Amino acid sequence: MIRSNSRDPARSTGPWSQTSIVRYAGRLMAAMLACVTWSSTASAACVWTDLVNANTRAAVVNRTAPRVHFVQDSGPGCPGASAACQLRAYVVAGDVVLAGPARNGYTCAGLQGPRGTSTIEWLPTAALTMAPPAAQTPSDWTGHWYAPEQDIVIKATGGGMLSVTGDATWGMSAWRAEHGSVHVGTLNGVTRPVGGVLSFTEGDDRTMPYTSGDEFNCKIRMIRRGPYLLVRDNDNCGGANVSFSGFYVRQRPVSAKRVAP
Repeated sequence: MIRSNSRDPARSTGPWSQTSIVRYAGRLMAAMLACVTWSSTASAACVWTDLVNANTRAAVVNRTAPRVHFVQDSGPGCPGASAACQLRAYVVAGDVVLAGPARNGYTCAGLQGPRGTSTIEWLPTAALTMAPPAAQTPSDWTGHWYAPEQDIVIKATGGGMLSVTGDATWGMSAWRAEHGSVHVGTLNGVTRPVGGVLSFTEGDDRTMPYTSGDEFNCKIRMIRRGPYLLVRDNDNCGGANVSFSGFYVRQRPVSAKRVAP
């Protein structure tokens, strides 16, 4: 059985039981640490926060080689061209990646693969060509967007409004599901994009502007880059460790999927 997220206070004999105090303190700490703005500060390593921000650009892998391997930044001289830095994951000409900060001839890049797995590591900057301006901020939002343990569905509701629903989990595995230890979260709102940003705060019975509510409300912001949907939340949209933050790609229609002979 999968354990659902609950926002109800812990049952206790008084308003300030040990359980409720611990829960409140945990939520307060999460709110203080949550990054709800589009930070542009790059980390020393290449991590998802380097890619899910307003400075990220969509880039196309050019034809410098049949395949270009991602490289890691751990180890002497990494990221670099040595075999010790090279990873098994690679891109080919025409692939579209998210391009973040650059360092010593390498660019922090992210790719969502066809099997739903994501890679976030370094690629040679020379192997990338920035996509044209029109591809950097697409205006089409609708579709079923997915990432590992995350799903968001965006539908047009008329009058320029969009409905946003989502489900996310943390710790999904057969063992954790059987023992009821999978944490879950949901997302639900109706809003419209403003200035290339789709954002809102989830209220108890209505959708509120992003700036409304308090730190305990679920707040979410989204932008488009190339084929990707970039999402940041405030870590209050589900159970412990559950987040909708990350980068997503659209689920292809069944008719468009490649069928093995």
